Amino acid sequence: MIIKWPGGKKWLYKKHSSLFPNSYNNYIEPFFGGGSVFFDLAPKKARLSDINPRLISLYLMLRDDPEKLFYETLKLLESHSDTQYYEIRKKFNKAKKGSPVYFLYLNRTCFNGVYRENLKGEFNVPVGKRNSSYFPFQLSDFLQGSLALKNAEISCCDYLDAMKKAKKGDFIYIDPPYIKYEKNYDAFRKYNEKVFSQEDLEILADAANSLKKKCNILISNFDIDAVKDLFPDWKYKKIQQRTYISGKAEGRKLVKEALIFNY
Repeated sequence: MIIKWPGGKKWLYKKHSSLFPNSYNNYIEPFFGGGSVFFDLAPKKARLSDINPRLISLYLMLRDDPEKLFYETLKLLESHSDTQYYEIRKKFNKAKKGSPVYFLYLNRTCFNGVYRENLKGEFNVPVGKRNSSYFPFQLSDFLQGSLALKNAEISCCDYLDAMKKAKKGDFIYIDPPYIKYEKNYDAFRKYNEKVFSQEDLEILADAANSLKKKCNILISNFDIDAVKDLFPDWKYKKIQQRTYISGKAEGRKLVKEALIFNY
C-alpha cells in the first residue's frame, strides 16, 4: 500500500486471515480506499471501486504507468517544503480528478496522512509538522502494485452501483466510512465532501442483505448496536483495534470494532 488512508486495514488480513474464504470467483471491494486487503489477498480477478475520482486516478496510473508515478512523486518529495506543499495543493484542487502524482505527494506529506475534503470538494489537510515526506518505497514496490492491479477492473462509482455487478460465487469485502459513535469522532466518515450517515449505512445493509444468499460478504465497522442491528442473521466477531488518525497520543486509542460475515 503506497498511500496512507484513514481507517486503513493493513492489519486485517494479517490478523484475521482465517475469516477470508478460500475460493470465490470475483473479489469485489466497493470502498477501495487504501487497498490493503486487496493487495494482501492478491485475488486473481477483482472489481475495485471508490466514489473518489482522484483516488481512482491514482490507482489507474499505478497500474498503467508505475515508473512515471514513482519518479515524479519522488522528485517532488526531494524538493518538499511547506511552500511547495500549499502550491501543489492549490493546483491539485483546480482539477476534479486531480493529478495522481500530486495526490501521492500530498498524501505522503500532509498532516498524519489524512485525506479530507471540504464541502466544495477541495482537499484541505494542512502540511505535516514532522518528517512527513518519508517515502519507504522503491520502484520495485510500484511495479509489484502495478502487477497486482493488471487483472483488476478499476472504476469510479457509487458503492450501490459496484454491488449491483456482484454475481453468484463472488466475494465482497465492504469497509465503508464508519458512522459516528462518540463525540468528536468524525475522522472515519469524512472521506469526501459528503459524510457517510446512519441512513447511508442502512441502505448499504439492505444491499448486502439482498446479496447474502449468492455471495460471501465480509463487512467491517464499529462494534455498536446501530451497526449490529442491521445484520441480525450474520456472524459477528468483536475485535479491538488501535486508531492512528489523531495527531495526538491521547487520540490514538483502542476502539471496539466488528467483523460481520455471512459464511
